[in-house]
Amino acid sequence: MNLKQHFKQNAAFYKDLWIIALPIALQQLVTSSLNMVDTLMVGKVGVDAVAAVGVSNQYYFLLNMVMFGIYSGGMVYFAQFWGKKEIRNIHRLLGFTLVLGIGLAAIFTGLALLIPEQIIRIFTQDVAVQELGAKYLRIACLSYPFMILSFGFSMGLRAVEKPKFSMIASIIALTLNTILNLILIFGLFGFPQLGVIGAAIATLVSRIVEFILVIGFAYLKTETMNPKLSVLLAFDRELINKLIVTSLPVVINECFWGLGTTAYMVIYGMINVESISIMNIVNSIFNIFFIAAIGVGNASTVMLGKKLGAGEKEKSYQDAILFLKVGIVLGIISGLMLVMCIPVMLQLYKDFEPSTLTLMSHVLIVFAVGLTFRFINIINIVGVFRAGGDTRYAMILELGVLWTVGVLGTFIAVKFFHAPLLIVAIIVQLEEVVKVFFGMFRVRSKKWINQLV
Repeated sequence: MNLKQHFKQNAAFYKDLWIIALPIALQQLVTSSLNMVDTLMVGKVGVDAVAAVGVSNQYYFLLNMVMFGIYSGGMVYFAQFWGKKEIRNIHRLLGFTLVLGIGLAAIFTGLALLIPEQIIRIFTQDVAVQELGAKYLRIACLSYPFMILSFGFSMGLRAVEKPKFSMIASIIALTLNTILNLILIFGLFGFPQLGVIGAAIATLVSRIVEFILVIGFAYLKTETMNPKLSVLLAFDRELINKLIVTSLPVVINECFWGLGTTAYMVIYGMINVESISIMNIVNSIFNIFFIAAIGVGNASTVMLGKKLGAGEKEKSYQDAILFLKVGIVLGIISGLMLVMCIPVMLQLYKDFEPSTLTLMSHVLIVFAVGLTFRFINIINIVGVFRAGGDTRYAMILELGVLWTVGVLGTFIAVKFFHAPLLIVAIIVQLEEVVKVFFGMFRVRSKKWINQLV
């Protein structure tokens, strides 16, 4: 079959993929681009400032991973209920996940207000970074409840194939965040020069605006994601029990994946503060070239879950293979684009020492090589396995390889062999290679295919 025949035969698949994945990818592009700009602006304050914001955001990252786990578990049911057009059940499960989210956000916010210095100390022993990080965290943590509510409704909008509204809200809010960063960090237009405190204020304001926009779009622009409060709070024990059984492995997965990623940051700090700064910048650049995977991965959850909810099991398997082929092509293209853009990206940080920039370029090349494997893994773990309710295997695969090959491998390399950052980066990418091998074996077995509703 030639390429033209392939696209003609799978026209409906690519149409749905485009409609769902593009808004999600664009939202991720804006998020990643503006995060990189934020890192660049904070970098003008100094290396310590970059490290301080980076380690502070690791704390938020842990909250984000817990909530992503809960909402992703919900998405397994949202998508399959959407395939059966059972909107009320989507709303009832959404309400339960929102209540969990608010509770967790309250805990994380309370701890950040009470003991910010102790939290930052977990990630770095540098006193200057601890002081700056605590100042940032005290303000930024107030944004957590707004972020959690926005995130929940955004996941709901994606499940009912209305991702453009959360995309628009994020673009507006993140653009505002960048503008406020510029004004408050550097003290433009008569405002005081606040440095990292200005960055924290900008984050808080932009999260509040995003929350208002997402809720407004959901209730004013859709007929499927505008639940009454009475429905959101109408918990159904049977539904909740099913959600817990499916979601618990996802929550554990995301929590320990988040802890693993945080552990990486601690390991980078064991090398030196420069390594923390480099990896914050590398990750912000890398995420720009990873946007297609985010879009395709989330689209696969919705599209495969919808088909499984409608009882189309064999078609779900065929589409899963097609998603993986798309991921491989996009991963190769994204990796090549990243390599070609490295000289341009480094120009943005030309104030850094030449040796730092050289090391940064080498790490970026290593991450570019690993992009295709990352694409395959996000489609498998976040998309295929979760859409089919195979969350337990996804958890075992993700965490088993992360903590044995990745975290343990990098820790041993740094602690006992004093490995430089470049070697650590290679071990991090090796983790993705191992996950691909076991993930593809599971896809071919078809054991991930389950109709849950």
